[in-house]
Formats: sequence, C-alpha cells, structure tokens
Amino acid sequence: MLRLESVRKQFGAQVVLDGASLAVHPGEKIGLIGPNGAGKTTVFRIIEGAEGVDGGAANVRPRIRVGVLRQELAASGRTVLAEVLEGDNGLIRLRAEQERLHEKLSGSAQSAEYEKFSARLGEVDSELERIGGYQADSRAAAILMGLGFSSGEIVRPLGEYSGGWRMRATLARLLFSRPDLLLLDEPTNHLDVESVAWLEKYLARFSGTLMVISHDRHFLNRVIGVIAELESGRLTRYPGNFDRYLEQREARIELLEKAAAQQDRRVAELERFIRRFRAKATKARQAQSRVKQLEKLKPVERVRRPAAVPKIRLPDPPASAYETLEVHDLEMSYGEKRVFHGVDLKLLRGEKVGLLGPNGAGKTTFLRIISGELAPSGGRAAPGDRVRVGHFSQVVLDSLESDQTVLESAGEAAPPSAGKTEVRSLLGGFLFSGDAVFKNVSVLSGGERARLALARLFMSGANLLLLDEPTNHLDMGARAALEEALESYTGTFILVAHDRDLLEAVCERFWVVEEETIRPLPGSLDDYLEGVAARRQEEAPAAKKKTPAPREKTPAARERKSVPPRPGRDERRRAAEARNWIHRKTRDLKKKSQELEARIHSLEAEEDELKCRLADPGLYDEENKAKLAELLARHKEVAGAIRSDMDEWEKAANGIEDIKASFREEK
Repeated sequence: MLRLESVRKQFGAQVVLDGASLAVHPGEKIGLIGPNGAGKTTVFRIIEGAEGVDGGAANVRPRIRVGVLRQELAASGRTVLAEVLEGDNGLIRLRAEQERLHEKLSGSAQSAEYEKFSARLGEVDSELERIGGYQADSRAAAILMGLGFSSGEIVRPLGEYSGGWRMRATLARLLFSRPDLLLLDEPTNHLDVESVAWLEKYLARFSGTLMVISHDRHFLNRVIGVIAELESGRLTRYPGNFDRYLEQREARIELLEKAAAQQDRRVAELERFIRRFRAKATKARQAQSRVKQLEKLKPVERVRRPAAVPKIRLPDPPASAYETLEVHDLEMSYGEKRVFHGVDLKLLRGEKVGLLGPNGAGKTTFLRIISGELAPSGGRAAPGDRVRVGHFSQVVLDSLESDQTVLESAGEAAPPSAGKTEVRSLLGGFLFSGDAVFKNVSVLSGGERARLALARLFMSGANLLLLDEPTNHLDMGARAALEEALESYTGTFILVAHDRDLLEAVCERFWVVEEETIRPLPGSLDDYLEGVAARRQEEAPAAKKKTPAPREKTPAARERKSVPPRPGRDERRRAAEARNWIHRKTRDLKKKSQELEARIHSLEAEEDELKCRLADPGLYDEENKAKLAELLARHKEVAGAIRSDMDEWEKAANGIEDIKASFREEK
C-alpha cells in the first residue's frame, strides 16, 4: 500500500528523518512510536502528501483514500449527525442527486424526460443500496454514541459543543468515511476511558489499513499488530503488539551488541597484527592481507540501548487528618441543567481513587468544587484538618508564566523556606537537571510543561491531589515514571485519566459520575466498561428511530408519494451486469496484484534475514569469503526483485483503477 525508502527530511539544520524505510501492507494495523520530537507527525505528513522529502522516496499506492485526524470541526449550525454524514462525499453527492431527481420526476409527468430521470433514479437508488446509504444515519449515530454522544445530543447543533466534543465529532466523521488508509495521531487524548474502550474494539474490526501514533500502552496492545519504532531518524519494524515489541527490541539489541563486540574484537586483532608485523619482511605479505581484510569489513549496525525508565521522586506529603474529605448532599447545576445531586462520599488518608464517567458528566466540575474554584449549588465538599488541596488540570498548564524559567516557576510554588538548591533537587526528581532548569517556560514542549506543573503541585505541600488527565502530554517514559511514582506515593489523590493501565495500576477503588450523581463503583473497572459498552450498544439502534427525517423543503418533495412506482428491476440488472463486467476485466489484474503482494512480503522477510546474517562479523573472515560473496549476491538479487515486483504491483493497481474509471466515463 505504501513504502518509504531511505527517506531523509530536515528542517533547517535539524535532521528529523535520516534513511527511514518502512513497508506498509493492506490491512495492517501499525503503531508508530518514538520519543516526543522524534518526527512521528512528520512521517504522517509525508504519507498524506502534506510534506515533501529531501531524499529517498515515499511511494503511496495511487488513488487510495487517506483519512487523517485533523483539527476539530469548526462550529456550525448543522447537527452533529449531519456533520458526520458530510464525511462521505459519495453518499452526500448521491443523496443530493436523488433529491433532484425526485423533484424533476414530480414535475415531468409521463414524458421522454420522465423515462430518463426514472432510469437514472434507479441507478442512484442501486448505488445507495450498494454503499449502505440507507443505513448511513444509523451507522453514523452508532459511531457518535460509541464516542460518548447520547441519542439526543447527536441532533443538536455542533456549535453548542466545546472544542473537546467537536474533536470527537471530527474523529467520528473520519471513522464514518471509511478511508483505505487511516492515520490517527494520539486519538485517545480527547476521550474518556469509556470511549477509548469503544474505539479499541472499533479499530480492531476496521478492515482498512491503520497507522496510529499513541503513548497509550493498553491501546497499542489491544489494537496494533505491528510496531514501527522511530529512533535517530530511522524506522524499525517489529511484528506484534507493544508488549511483543519490547521483547523483540531487547533481543535485537542483544544480538547487535554481540555482533558489534565481535567485530570490535576482530578489528583489534587485525590492527594488532598489522602494527606488529607490517615492518617485518617475512610477515609483510600477511600484514597486507590483514589490511585488506580490515578494509573489507562491513560496519555492523550500532544501536543505543534505550535509557532506563527515568524515576520521578515525589516528596513525602505533610500529614493530614485521617478523614481527608467529606462530601455531603452535594449538588451542582448550571442554570436549569443539573450536573449531579445527592452526592455523599468519604475519602480517607492514603486512599487513591479513580474518578470515572463520560466526558461532560461532571468529573472536572466535581474536582473544581473540591479545590474551591467553584461553589456548589447545594451541600458541601469539606477537606479535613491539615488537608491542603492541590489541583492539576489543563487550566493549570495554560496558566504557567511563559517568561519565567523552569527554576523561577518552581521556586514560586515551593515553600518560602526552600532555597534554590532544594528547588533544583526537587526539579531533578521531575527529570529537569543541569541547564534544563534555566529554559524558559515558553520553549517547553507539552510534556515538559506537564512535568513542570506536576513538580509545582508536589512542591506546594499539598496532601490531597486532584489529578485531571496528568498523562495527556507525556511520552511513554514519563508516563511509566509517573505511574511508578504514584504507586509508591503515600498521600491521597483523586485521579481522572483515559489511560486504563494507569488507572488499574495506581487506583485502589473507583467513584463513577453517572445518572446525575457520584457513587462508589461496586465492581471492577472491567465490569464497569463492559456495562457501558452494553448500554451504548442497546441505545444505538434507537438512534435511528429518534433521528428526525430530513425536512421536506419543496412542494415537489412533499408530493413524492404521488409519483408512480419507480422501475427498479432493469436498473438492478444493469448494475449487476456492470459489476460483472468490471469483475471480468479486473480479475486477472487483481490476481496478479495479490500474488505480487504475497511475493513482496516473502522477499522483504528474506531481505531482513539476510541483513541479520550479514551483520555477523565472523562472516568477513578470509575462510568465509565464498559464503559472504554468496550472501551479498543473494541480497542484491532479493533487493532487485523487490523493486521489480513493486513496479509491477503499482502497474497492476493502476490498471484496475483505469478500468473502473473508464467504465464510469462510459456511463
């Protein structure tokens, strides 16, 4: 489907991609991973054609539909459902033509034009049936409800929703469009854990090709079948999910380290011999032979072992009362909209609670009431004696002073008694060391800003932490470090997160916001998510009934029922004949294309094996000269065969598309 070959890309003096190569086959689900700033988004932009390359080639199969998760939909007066339906241009075009033909038929009576319009209407109806156009509204509604919209919310204007909800609508529109190649960059960042669970199942069933950038380990394990690691400008492909990738990467590193050590020893031996005997006439010929061996040694690939997962060191919180928080008869409303009421909860010292519930249910509102940022409509949320509340949220990130340095920002949050040395020590616990503490906040990445905000929170002396999506901007290393730190933290916290692994690792129990109240969750997180999925699935078919039919805009449209029955049998026969004609014309090309894809896949596997064998330093010894020549010749032969088969595969794919295009033109 696509192939990146030795791609080089740089921005100014910064080289982002340096010889990056990757083959993506139809139907594969690939997770693109790497450190923040490694160039993952640049890879996506090159694939979609938004960025060129400075070297190498990016070959994407012609005429495939590439779907990319872009910025949120602009606010509009159209309903959420209508905006999602707009994602399928073919559907919208056919529906518009169907509407026009109905209007023309109602005004043309039994004329020659009537026959022409009637025949075309039959073709349009058949095409709508073929693409599932009559089930489109219910399919779009099911996607929206899986992402957290209710059946009533999907018929409200999109302009009534916040940016986060419009981003969900954008994702729904993209999924509804069913592209051949789907590119998703951190798709879970704007979702709650309930919607992430639905998305995992949806993408696991997705029949197209998927590439996704994600730092969510659980998501990658559930959805992905291939990992492509981007490191130092190069891409390495590993079959399997994320856990399997970790095992394979470790095995590969050990193999390459062993090969590098063997080659280093061989080089040292050759150099010693050359130095010792080059000047001796009796050994000069042997020394010269060693020089030639040294020159012929092909350098083996050198890899850097990934740095150990950094450790975030959390200071011990000040002691608090045993009863850290008491919530009694709490109620919150915005005007006539009631968020929750009758909430009675207790939080004890040292407890770690996960707060669940769909976005918009009131999780953030609840945390803001506890922190004192919002006054409730009724009841109370009272922290206990010696309890100091600290709040982490997106608002906190946005409020960081951009003209301050990291050290100045942290010092502002630290107790007055803390000196610079102590503040720097605390910052070191959040992975800011050396000159990094003098960086301006304005130049920090999203992950660095999140770590700074967390450092400020823990330095503040808070002993009841309210953590609202603390991992959103963190890479995998920082996420793992935060998870480990929260596991060993001795204080009390309430955590909102869409990261299921984090919730299960650090939370001892859960509260759930649903049905206008907040209550302790009696079962496990798995039980809760299965229940949510079942309820959404039950509600989804009802959306079809609740979705209002399009309004009849014209008198002609209102008179549709008076139009005589439309002839349909002949049109369906012609459509079937057309499909058979296309099938006959493209059958051989499709067979050839499938055979080529299978052969390319096999050749690429052999090429990988040959590269591994050629990395063995012992292969370059004099006694293995014949074997080396044989392997090099085979590697050249395989590489040439891959290029040749790729050319033939592209010709076959173009031929299929040309046949389909010529048929459409004849129509």
